[in-house]
Amino acid sequence: MAMAAETAAQAKPGDRKGRGFFLTLIIVSGIVILGLAVLFFKGKDFFIFTWQKFVIEKALVRALPPDYTVEEVEGIRRALLDFYDAGGRHEVPDAALYGMSQGIKAILADQVVTKQEAEALMAFIKEHGPKPSQ
Repeated sequence: MAMAAETAAQAKPGDRKGRGFFLTLIIVSGIVILGLAVLFFKGKDFFIFTWQKFVIEKALVRALPPDYTVEEVEGIRRALLDFYDAGGRHEVPDAALYGMSQGIKAILADQVVTKQEAEALMAFIKEHGPKPSQ
């Protein structure tokens, strides 16, 4: 028995080369899986947040026609933000939410929003937005 223990392979100091790489690989994989889980469960919230803060607040409001009054611009901005908030509360169907986003994306392709395009956005909100409670 003593002979079997002596002949067993002993770990040499150079045999631990792959251990650090393996641990790094496991940690990075865990981070990626955690990120995908967050996107899976909170993806819609992230989508709504980015569209509200960056597309509506920054790009769309700046591209509205210059002859719009401050009140008209604020009305359009508020209606769009409320539409996306209602989408986050599931009062607006996902198809309407993503349809609005694709429409805004198409409108902003030339960096200018015409009066007709702004009116079309408001008509879409009126048609597909949350219905007022009675």
